[in-house]
Amino acid sequence: MTTDVSVIIPCRNERSTIEQVLADLHAQTFAGTMEVIVADGCSDDGTRDILDAASASEKFRYPLRVITNGKRVIPSALNKAVESADGRVIIRVDGHSHVPCTYVEEIVQALAQGTAEVVGPRVRFVPGSTSSVAYAISTVQSSVFGTGGTASRRNLSKPVRVVHAVMSCYNRTVWERVGGYDESLLTNEDFDFDYRATQAGATVLALPSPEFQLMARSTLRGLLAQRWRYGWWKAAVIKKHPGSLHLRQIIPVVALVSFVALGGASFASSSYAVALVATIYGYAGLSSCAALLALMPNVLTEESPDGKKILATVLLAPFIFAIIHGIWAAGVVSGLLFGRIQRR
Repeated sequence: MTTDVSVIIPCRNERSTIEQVLADLHAQTFAGTMEVIVADGCSDDGTRDILDAASASEKFRYPLRVITNGKRVIPSALNKAVESADGRVIIRVDGHSHVPCTYVEEIVQALAQGTAEVVGPRVRFVPGSTSSVAYAISTVQSSVFGTGGTASRRNLSKPVRVVHAVMSCYNRTVWERVGGYDESLLTNEDFDFDYRATQAGATVLALPSPEFQLMARSTLRGLLAQRWRYGWWKAAVIKKHPGSLHLRQIIPVVALVSFVALGGASFASSSYAVALVATIYGYAGLSSCAALLALMPNVLTEESPDGKKILATVLLAPFIFAIIHGIWAAGVVSGLLFGRIQRR
């Protein structure tokens, strides 16, 4: 018997968050049939024990299946989960996220309207821990200056047609049509999937609701590693789909190359040295202003952050933005120069 919805979760070492994700799905208002499939990438932190116990307990309103993703990479986990799924609609949820109780219902309704075969929620970053640094990272990443104006991370008044919807959900027929996720792409596999879907004639929409809360990195070191990886694999996607390159992605790369050139020229001329210092201070000032604007909605709510978190956000903003923009761009340049063209 066909299931209405299959929720797929790629997961590896999510011991601290996976139970909350499963509880969020248990609280869904969706009235149809639903199953949850977790593709575990050989977790070694106790996550698999939690999943196996949850599956055996039958305490959730949905059947929970846990499968093993031996390749330990996200695209493989997604393909294995969809292959195992019975649902006509595939909804992806990450193992370190939070979704509201209407999440599945709203996604299914959007697809049922028939105007799109792929849809994605509004995505908002939330702190990965209670530390001031984690709060600063999530706040800065949620800002327009941090997201680059991506439709899925803006407050939309209506659905917007896009090439890629973050955390995209789709009719299973789309996955079958494009041949699943490209397992040669260890990151950016979701963009590649959506882009190939549009090339195959599918319509992709970014929705104003529901909201998908994604846990940001908790440390600057973790953010740096993530942004480098995203940049490196974005280069692989650019090589595979040159036409997918967007202006907002070109700007950080051009800015980084220009900054490096200016830095080199500053050793030969005091004028260039002054320009370099002015550029650094200008970027720092712009970053702090962007952080303040991002803070305003939070400060005006009842759950206003304490002074320590506000101060940390403003002071760390230049460094966080430099990682978001500069390290990502460095990863792109390195990937374009030294990365191999990926073959499926």
